[in-house]
Amino acid sequence: MKIGTWNVRSLFWPGALKVLHNGLSKLDFDVTALQETGLEFGIKKFDNFALFNSGLGSKKHEIFAVFM
Repeated sequence: MKIGTWNVRSLFWPGALKVLHNGLSKLDFDVTALQETGLEFGIKKFDNFALFNSGLGSKKHEIFAVFM
């Protein structure tokens, strides 16, 4: 199992998930921990990825960790 980490410095901008997807597809990690995503609490599915956000449910796009 390959595990990686990435400080993305915000995914709250147009096209961010596509850039993330392209980068992670090349690295071929099984699990990736993302820091400073700015995403809201919950699970987001994107193509063949799932993002599990542990945020507090705030709408302020605060900085949280996400596991993919």
